[in-house]
Amino acid sequence: SNAAQLGEKRDMASISLKKVTKAWGSVVGVDAIDLEIKDKEFIVFLGPSGCGKTTTMRMVAGLEDLTGGDIFIDGERINDVDARDRDVAMVFQSYALYPNMSIYENIRFPLRMRNVPKDQHEKLVREAAAMVELGDYLERKPKALSGGQRQRAALARAIVRHPRVFLMDEPLSNLDAKLRLTMRAQLKHIQKRLQTTTIYVTHDQIEAMTLADRVAVMDKGRIQQLGTPDEVYNDPANVFVAGFIGSPPMNLIQGSLENGTFIAPDIRVPGAGKGTLAKVTLGIRPEDVSVAKDNGHVTTRVYSVEPTGDQTLLAVNQGGKLLVARADRNYRQAIDTPVSLNFDTSRIYLFDADSGQRIRA
Repeated sequence: SNAAQLGEKRDMASISLKKVTKAWGSVVGVDAIDLEIKDKEFIVFLGPSGCGKTTTMRMVAGLEDLTGGDIFIDGERINDVDARDRDVAMVFQSYALYPNMSIYENIRFPLRMRNVPKDQHEKLVREAAAMVELGDYLERKPKALSGGQRQRAALARAIVRHPRVFLMDEPLSNLDAKLRLTMRAQLKHIQKRLQTTTIYVTHDQIEAMTLADRVAVMDKGRIQQLGTPDEVYNDPANVFVAGFIGSPPMNLIQGSLENGTFIAPDIRVPGAGKGTLAKVTLGIRPEDVSVAKDNGHVTTRVYSVEPTGDQTLLAVNQGGKLLVARADRNYRQAIDTPVSLNFDTSRIYLFDADSGQRIRA
């Protein structure tokens, strides 16, 4: 039984999605996804609104029925298992705490719902509260807590019964930037300590990059790329992944390739690729574009200069589109000043202009 296992070593919790599909009539929200999530893994579903990431998580939770395919936890097919019997715990962006209950009672609630023996409650609640550093706030009501503390209370409520799987749906999106940073560190620390398989949904690529063991980058109901944060950043499979990950995002420039030289309005980059292509998309990250001493790859004018403290973001006009470079923190220039930029040719990505797929040399 659940109660007997609490606090002891948990069984494995690998999750397997086989051709998992969700459609509403002719609208396909999740399109035949195959995914193997390892035991203890922290996997992040990353993508824009409407890409299918939350729907996929809700199918794992049992809150959405599958239109097709199968989901297994530890080899057990759970399609028809009731949500409450799946032994998963969810944390949402809304904290969903009971306002009339103390934080102690809020954290304890799942133990009561699952008939965990009462003599274990105190120990389990205090352990979970200590883990999120809320030990001193257990007697308070939610309204006496800050947003960050409430989110930690919601986290403690998920931790308290040691579920096989954590499902987290944008749990930090209601917090301000500084708190988000602290909570990210705490989440990562807690997950590593608890060693619980976690699916985390977000549209925030910084969150994905910092938290994930692996990232599933999603768009239009499909996984566009699955890999470690380093892999999806340094080796994007297509234009979508390249443009979605990175802050500021990768520059994507339409042009052509002539004997290995990339050509576009205001741009000539010898050695950008191989061969000749009438239409190609070149990708380069702002950190790989620098201000040239003399004539560089791009000849243009300053559009805007944004000092951010540790660096300066320089935007220039390239054939009617903006191209962003990272300049030295002390770089300052007036708008419309002529400027020349260089691309680090070892960090150029080329994509098929039609399919968006990466062209591998």
